[in-house]
Formats: sequence, structure tokens, C-alpha cells
Amino acid sequence: MTDKLTRRHFIRRTAAAGAAATLFSPASHAGLFNKTRRSSRKAVVIGSGFGGSVASLRLAEADIPVTLVERGRHWQYQGENSYPTLNGLGLHELRYDMLWQEPGRIIPGSTGMLQYHLGGSIGVGVGAGLGGGSLVYGGVLLQPRREVFEQALPFLSYSDMDQIYYPRLLQKVSGGPIPDDILNTPNYTSMRVFIDNASRAGLDVVRSEVGFDWNVIREEVQGKRTPFASIGEYVFGCNSGAKNTLDRNYLADAQATGNVTIETLHNVSHIRRNRWSKRYEVHCEVVNDKGYVVGNHIIECQYLFMGAGAINTTKLLLKAKALGDIPLNDGVGRAWGTNGDELMGRNNLDASTGAIQGGPPSIAAFDTRNPIKTTGFMHSPSPTSGDGTQLQMGMCVSDQMSTASYNRFTDRIDFNWDTSANKPSHQALLHTMDKMLDTGGGRLLDLGIMGTWHPLGGAAMGEACDYNGKVLGTDNLFVVDGASIPGSSGAANPSLTIGANAERMMEQIIAEHIR
Repeated sequence: MTDKLTRRHFIRRTAAAGAAATLFSPASHAGLFNKTRRSSRKAVVIGSGFGGSVASLRLAEADIPVTLVERGRHWQYQGENSYPTLNGLGLHELRYDMLWQEPGRIIPGSTGMLQYHLGGSIGVGVGAGLGGGSLVYGGVLLQPRREVFEQALPFLSYSDMDQIYYPRLLQKVSGGPIPDDILNTPNYTSMRVFIDNASRAGLDVVRSEVGFDWNVIREEVQGKRTPFASIGEYVFGCNSGAKNTLDRNYLADAQATGNVTIETLHNVSHIRRNRWSKRYEVHCEVVNDKGYVVGNHIIECQYLFMGAGAINTTKLLLKAKALGDIPLNDGVGRAWGTNGDELMGRNNLDASTGAIQGGPPSIAAFDTRNPIKTTGFMHSPSPTSGDGTQLQMGMCVSDQMSTASYNRFTDRIDFNWDTSANKPSHQALLHTMDKMLDTGGGRLLDLGIMGTWHPLGGAAMGEACDYNGKVLGTDNLFVVDGASIPGSSGAANPSLTIGANAERMMEQIIAEHIR
């Protein structure tokens, strides 16, 4: 039996503010008459997620002057009130101040951590703020299995990723897999139930590396700190300080070189290339912490690195192409996908999962014996799930990817994501869930309307870019984020692969293209 969450409820709870702010207003530049300043830098990086943070550090270490542009604020950890929390809200309720809304439109913007983008047939969640997606992800740094990675990314060397680039990323961000002493505490009952159910179902259970400090979480469970991660409050930052967001490692190290200037609250409206100087111009609306446009900043550069993610990198490139500001190839907008995401769940389980579900997500299970295709599931503890309920993010390699298109009137991109073309993937995920239901009981929760939290592609390697992220046919323009991954990272959460691939690409870009 399936419990359904209605689309009406979801849209009303999470996206009403975003829809009102964007769907009914044309592209606007509220800061048009505000003061404009100009600056120049050898390199500009747009976006501070895994790709942008890696690029900034490696450029800085190569003694390249860099300006990093981030639309959101710096949510710096300063104690227990540093970040918003779910704080008893329903699973699909978000306060307006948690959401990022585009500035300069009919309704004032907001500088919250999360953007929920309604793109035609699918909704997409992405981060906003210094550290990008590391602010709002679950901290999962899950390495895909070789056979599925090679299916999704056949042009990359899994051996190189496994031996060089995954370890390089993990060394900076990961706190390691969950230790036994924490896993065996009452708050982690749900994880132990998942391990039992998945193991008895014949799945391959692994402890994922995570971007959290387990020593801090240990202090939570020992009563030495106010609990946050250990009670499921780990998504919007983490108020115990346990979350290794990118501003605390990659970006801190980049700034320490003296070669990086970070510009937060800079919302890039468009990019262009000067026909005579061949230099790029990054046009930013400068906003205050309430989302109002207070100025403009145009940054010129020789080298431009796109790290704004599969939504906003794709949008900026498609917009530049549509306006004739940068001649770009026809691969831009292609190979966009959802990482095969489907959030699934079970309730009324045979065993108690505990009233409190500690995080972060740390246990994954791969179904390599699935007759349809390999699937991966990440157990996702939630402070709102309650006893007898589990949530799992299911992932696989999609059957068919999508394309993105830019609408000049709304200044938005849409996706022609075809759910019906991906029915085999859906059936593969259901097959794995059926195994879990057989071993652990319960009822299937239908959460399919959630869309995806792992958008990938839109400026993908092998389509818009070469395999090192250089945009084909355009000099000195590089894509180093999730937009470079064509649709799937291999039945695993993609952050580790995005960051490790950025490490790989930057190694080649600096050696071959930077003068």
C-alpha cells in the first residue's frame, strides 16, 4: 500500500513564494540605476560549491589572482544560532527566510540557503550561500561502484578517481564513516534498522564517508554540546559546528594564499565576452541581506570558471548564447539529468526506528543484483519522520536525459524532463524497495513529486565541454561543477564525484591553458 503526498500540498508548502516571485514577472534589473563599480582580475569563478571552491583554491595555489563570486551570504558558523533549522516544521515546510529568491523582481528577494527551482516538468533544489551545496546537503560523500561509474562516465578513469582524486577531496572535507560508538546509541536506531533490513534483502551495505566531524557529534550524544546533527538537524548548516562546509576548508585555504577575493551577495545577472579585448565580463547585481539590489559590479577577467551548478551555470551559458553575448556550441543545455533521484520511504515498519533519527546520512546500500539495473539507496534520517518511518534517497543511472531551454521573457530555464521515458529506472528503484519491504515490513511512501536535489549536466563533458571542462569552441571558458557531469554520477550522491572531478580538471586546466 502506498501513502501519497499530494502535489498541491507540496507546492503550497515549499514553492509558493518562489512561484509568485518568478513566474509572473519578466527579467528585471532593479539595480539598473544604482551605482556600478568595475574591477579586473585574471580569473573569475562563479559559484562556491564543490566545483567553484576546488577551482578557487587550485588557481590561488598556482599564484593566479582570483575573484570568487557568490550570490548568497556567508553563513559563518558562530555558535548555536548560526543557521536556520527545521525546528519541528513538517517535512515539506520551509520558512521564507530559508529560501533563496531571485532579487530585482516584483516581490523582494530573499537570501536564504536554498533555492527551489520549478523548471517545467520537474522541481529542483539547490544551495545558495558561501559553500554552495555544502551548506544544504546531507554531508554524504559516497563513492560510486566502479561498474556503475563506468556506465555513467565511461570517458573517465575510475582507477584515477579512486586512487588520486577521491582521496584528495576526502582529505579536505571528510570526517570519515560513522564510528561504532555513535551508531550504537539510541538516536541512531533508524540506521541500525536500515542496515538490518538492507542486509537481509541482499543489498551491499556500506558506511559512507561524510562531511561532518564525528568528534563534535560524539560530544552531542554525550551531552557535552546541544544536540543538532544527532537529532536530525543537519541540513541547513549545523548549529553544533559539526558540518565541514566548504567555507571552512577549501575556501579558507584559498583565502589564506592571499590570491583570492570573495564577493558574496553578488547575483550574476549575465556574462558576456568583449569582442575586441576577448576578455569576459561578469555582470553582478549586488544585494543586501534582505535580497534588495543595492548596486552593480562588473568584473572583467581573462579566464572564466563556471561553478554555479547544473541550474545556474546552465542558465548563464544559455542566456549568454541566446543574447549573442558569447558564441557557444549547441551542446550547451544538453545532457541534463536528475542523477536518477527518487526520494522514497517506508512507514509502519516492523521494528522501531526511534522517535529521534540522528544524522547525518551515513549508511548506503547498493542493489547490484537488481535485474533491471543497479540502484543505490542512502538512508536519510529526518527530525520529522517519527517512530516507524524511514526515508531513503534512491539513485540510479537514468534511462534518458533531458535538455534545458532559456526563456528570455521570464529569464528562467526549463527542462523537458520526461518521466515516462525513465520508467525502467523507476521500476528498478521500486524493485529494491520491494526487497526492503519484504525484509523490514511497512508501507511504501510515494514521495516522487519532490523532484531532484542532485541536478547534473547542462554543460556536460562530451557535449558542451571537453573532458577537462573547457567549453568547446570558446577560449578561456571552463565548467568545473555539476553542470559538467552528464546526468548521473553512478547511483550515488554526486558531491564527492563533482569535487573530485573538479580536482582532476583543474590539474589539467592549469597545466594546459593558464598562462
